[in-house]
Amino acid sequence: MVAASPPDTPAHDAPGPPWHRLWALSLILAIVAALLVGWIGYIASDDALYYRGAARWLSDPPFAGSDHWTTRFPVVVPFAAMIALLGHGYPAFAATALLFYMLLIAVMMRLCASIAGARSGWIAAILTATLPVVVASATTVGTDLAEASALLIGVMLLTGARAGSARGIAAGGAFGVAILCRETSVLPLAALGAIFLSGRPVERRLLVAAGLGIVLVLGAEAVFQYAATGDALRRYDLAFHHDAHIDRAANREGNLLLWAPVDPLLVLLVNDDFGLLFWVLPLAWWQGRGRLTSPRAIVLAAMALASFALVAVLVHKLVLNPRYFLLPALAGVAWVAAWLAWLAPARRTMIMLAMVGSNLLLLSAANVHPRWTMEVLVEASRSYPHEVVAADPHIVAIARESLAFAGRRNVAPGPAGPGRLVVVEADEAPAGRIVARYPAPPTRIGAMIRSIGLEPWIPAPIARRMFHPGADVVLVRTSAGACRRLTAPPCAA
Repeated sequence: MVAASPPDTPAHDAPGPPWHRLWALSLILAIVAALLVGWIGYIASDDALYYRGAARWLSDPPFAGSDHWTTRFPVVVPFAAMIALLGHGYPAFAATALLFYMLLIAVMMRLCASIAGARSGWIAAILTATLPVVVASATTVGTDLAEASALLIGVMLLTGARAGSARGIAAGGAFGVAILCRETSVLPLAALGAIFLSGRPVERRLLVAAGLGIVLVLGAEAVFQYAATGDALRRYDLAFHHDAHIDRAANREGNLLLWAPVDPLLVLLVNDDFGLLFWVLPLAWWQGRGRLTSPRAIVLAAMALASFALVAVLVHKLVLNPRYFLLPALAGVAWVAAWLAWLAPARRTMIMLAMVGSNLLLLSAANVHPRWTMEVLVEASRSYPHEVVAADPHIVAIARESLAFAGRRNVAPGPAGPGRLVVVEADEAPAGRIVARYPAPPTRIGAMIRSIGLEPWIPAPIARRMFHPGADVVLVRTSAGACRRLTAPPCAA
C-alpha cells in the first residue's frame, strides 16, 4: 500500500477561521459572478435528449435508454429526480446542472487541499468556479462536469492515505461511473496501465482492485441492459454508432487551427474556454517542480497527460472540442492553485485577479443566445395565441420542450401559407408585412457597456460581436389576407 504524501505546503498555510471565512466569501462571490455572467440555460441540444430520457424514467421506469444520450444514467437518473422534485420545466434543468457544478467545485477543493494545503483548495475552487469551460456546462444539463467529478473522486480514493482493497474497488466504481457518463473516460484511465507496469506510485494490487470496481459497475449496467433489452452491450453499440460520419477537427468551437500537430496545443492556449490558465501553467510548473510529489498529484498528472495525448491523436473521431480537455484543465488548475498558495499574498492576489477577471470577461464575450430564433418562436406563439405561427421545421423541432413548458400548441412547421405568421431570420424573411422585429440580444459585457453609454466608443468589428452577436429575427405575415383560426383547416401553401 502506498500512502499519500502529506500536503506539499508550508507550515503557515493553515489559515484560521477568519481567513476561512474570507476565502469562503470570495468563493461565493466568484460563483455568483460566474453564473450571472455565464448563465446559458436550456439550449435545446443534448439537454433536450437527457430530458426525454429522464422523463421516461418517471413515466416508464426503469428506462434502458433509446439513444447514446439516454443511456448515460449518472446524468439521466439525477435529472429524473430533479424533475420529480421540481416538475417538468426549466427549474429542473437548472437545478441538475448546478448540482454537477457544485459537486465539481467541492471535489476540486478537497482534492487540491489534500495535495497542497487548505489555501490551495480554496484557490482551486475559485479558479474552477470561474473557468469558462466549466461554467459553460454549469447551467446546461450535460455530462462533462459529472464525468470529471467521478474521475477526480476515483483519483482521491485510489491514492488515499489508507488505501486498501475496499478503497481500490470504490475508486474503480467511481471510474466506472465516469465511463457510464461518457465512454471517453477510458482515455485518461489508460494512464493507469503505465502506472501498473511501473508499480509506482500506486501498488499493483490497488489497481487490480480498481479494475474489479470498474468491472462491477459496467457489469451491473450490462446486466440491466440485457434484462431490459436482451442486448448486454447495447449502450456501446449506440455510443459507437451515434455519429458515424465524424471526420473533422472542430473548427466551430472557437478554435484557431493552423497545423494538425500543434492544433491541440492551440486549443489550450488560444480558445476562450481556458482563459489564462495554460499561459500561467508553465510558470507554475517551473517554479513548483519537485514540490508536488504525492501519489495523488502524480496520478492526476498522468491521467491528464494521457487524456490530452489521446484526444489529440484521435482528433478525427473525437474532434478538438474544448470540453474534451476538461480533465487536463482541472489538473492545470490544481498545479496553478498549489503554486499560488506558495506565493506572497500581494503577488498571489494580483495573479488571481487577472485569471478570474479574464475568465469572467471571456465568459461574457462568448455568452450569446444560441437558440434566439427558438425563443422568438415561443414568444410569438404566446403573443398571438389564436393564430398559427409557422417556422422552419428544424426550429419547430428543437422548440418542442420549450413550447410544451409554455403550454403553446399554435405552432406549425413551415412553409407558411397566405395570411400566416412566420418566424424567420430577418435576412431570410419572405414577402409580407413585418409584424414584429426581435433584435438579437447583446452579450453580457455588451449589455453592460451599452448601459453606461460607451457603445459609440467601441470599434466596429468588436462592437458587432458585443452588441449584435446573432441574426435579428422577425415575425412576418406573408400576405394581407385574413389568417386562419386554429379551429379552421390549415392555410394552403
